[in-house]
Amino acid sequence: MVFYSNIARYDLQNIYDGLLKWQTENGQLYMDYVAVVNYHNKLLDVCDAVGNLSSHALAKYSDHKRYGVYVYTYKRHKRTCWYIIYDRLGENILIQKIMNNYQTIA
Repeated sequence: MVFYSNIARYDLQNIYDGLLKWQTENGQLYMDYVAVVNYHNKLLDVCDAVGNLSSHALAKYSDHKRYGVYVYTYKRHKRTCWYIIYDRLGENILIQKIMNNYQTIA
C-alpha cells in the first residue's frame, strides 16, 4: 500500500496550483483546467504504482537523499522528469517528496 507524507501531499497540491497558474509573459495560460487535472491525475497514478515495483532504485542526488532512500523517475516528456522519493516500510511505501528535474540541484 502507498501512503503520502504531509510534505508529499503539499507537493501535490503545489504542483496542481502551479499548473493552473502557469502562464506566458503576456498572461496566456499554458494549460487549461482539463489538461491540468489530467496531468495531476497521471502523476497520482504514477505515485500509486510505486507500490507495485519489483525493484527499487536508490536515491543518487543529495537533494533526494534528504527525503528518502529510494526514488522513482517518471519521465513526463523530453524536458521534464518527476522524482518520487520514498521509503519502504515493510510491504508499504511512504512517499516523502515529489520534485522535478528543475528543482533537483545536486
